[in-house]
Amino acid sequence: MKKMIVLAIVLPLAPLSVYAHRLLQKKRSAVHRNYDVFLSFRGPDTRTGFTDFLYNSLVAAGLHVFRDYDSIPVGEQIGPEILKAIKSCRIAIPIISEQYAQSKWCLRELKEIMDCQGKDGKSVFPVFYKVDVGDIHRQCVNLEKTLGSPEMQISAEEMEKWCNAFTSVAKIKGWISHTIADGHEAELVKMVVAKVSSDLKMMWIERLPTFISSVLFHFSKKKRRESKCQVFLAIRGPDTRHSLAAFLRVSFKLEGIKVFDDDDSSLIGTNIDNEIYDAINNCKISIPILSEDYASSSWCLNELAQMVECHQTKGQKILPIFYKVKRSNVRDLSGVFGQRILKHRNMVDATTYERWEQALKKVGTFKGWVSEKIANGYEGELVKRVVKEVSKLVKESPNTRCPIPYTKY
Repeated sequence: MKKMIVLAIVLPLAPLSVYAHRLLQKKRSAVHRNYDVFLSFRGPDTRTGFTDFLYNSLVAAGLHVFRDYDSIPVGEQIGPEILKAIKSCRIAIPIISEQYAQSKWCLRELKEIMDCQGKDGKSVFPVFYKVDVGDIHRQCVNLEKTLGSPEMQISAEEMEKWCNAFTSVAKIKGWISHTIADGHEAELVKMVVAKVSSDLKMMWIERLPTFISSVLFHFSKKKRRESKCQVFLAIRGPDTRHSLAAFLRVSFKLEGIKVFDDDDSSLIGTNIDNEIYDAINNCKISIPILSEDYASSSWCLNELAQMVECHQTKGQKILPIFYKVKRSNVRDLSGVFGQRILKHRNMVDATTYERWEQALKKVGTFKGWVSEKIANGYEGELVKRVVKEVSKLVKESPNTRCPIPYTKY
């Protein structure tokens, strides 16, 4: 009944909303330097290739895009104009290539972009171009070595701000170029243009009268709450993303079981730490796929620790899959797991390291599946058994929230 009343009020205003949107679009086009999109990139890496293709595709979609060398009028200073463009744009797209962090200009742009996101909530959609998100830490180390020399005349304070911006952008869900359509960049460009166009069309809602926008946001939040996952599948991407994990996702979907999917396009631009916390916090069952290199990832270890904390505080189910590894290696931190976890000892504080160690030891004692002991290693049979058990538990388990706060690393 309440929904019918709300719709009765909002629907008559729809034509007025469309008119308001068109008026705002007309007004925007009259202000020459208010950009829809700002592209931040390192010229030698992508200017004549990916960035040029993306720029022209965005322009072809009717968007006003800032690209440094052809967006600054002759006679005007580069630095101030770039900062103005970043502040005035609606969406910033940093294209993080392998040598991006070697450019002081790129780092200044990125710092400004992340500052605008923190202060004004600016949308940031990163493209990790031929790099993995895990490489960001390595780039930060190289950044300090390359730009931290005395002859570069960069203060320690400025260097710290650049590293913080670089680390922050790695926490935002974006696109990893080589994982999309086997690295075919045309498909990636299509996805970026579609996402940007869609988000820009929705931004006018923020400028509608408070009552209308609050109603629309109410329904969008409700829809999001109703789509919470039932299962959190924790994997180390390179090990199982396109094999066992992919088969499990498809099988769960066929059974009507909702699984958190970090490839969901709706997550682009969001803080992936928060999304993962929310997924683990609200799911009924967590399934870590403990592959050989699982413990080499700080992301995986932090997720695992959060799962264990939710298990301890509310009895959340953890069903581990020991994928081509021995359960004892995980439980005792021996063999390859002992070697992988040891690499983190000097990279994190003692409390975090102990938290990760304890999480691995605990999960190593849980009943789960050892892949190589099921049907002589045939993964189709393993998937069937996992789906059957999860289907049963989903129907039985209540869904409660985990009160343990999520610690980001």
